[in-house]
Amino acid sequence: MEKIFKALGERTRLEILLLISLNPNICLCHIEECFHLSNSNLSRHLKELENSELVMAFKLSKWKHYQLSPLGKQIVELIKTIDNENLFQQVIKLNLLLNKESQC
Repeated sequence: MEKIFKALGERTRLEILLLISLNPNICLCHIEECFHLSNSNLSRHLKELENSELVMAFKLSKWKHYQLSPLGKQIVELIKTIDNENLFQQVIKLNLLLNKESQC
């Protein structure tokens, strides 16, 4: 349980988790589009979410894709219920900027 709270203790990871909830099987290239982080920093955040078993990763072609785990889905529903900072709405706006046309 400590891994889950550690993963959720960082706002960027919360945003990534919510973005993945809006885009099942999202490609790493689309996550990179939304977050202005170095590759190593983004990788560290995604690894933390994987290690906490909130997301699952799989390779498709040359890119990694991410989806929520069953636990991740439950956590997202809880976040949406208690979200008093409108974080989910902010991520929805961020999601609208994605170029989903790119081939991954």
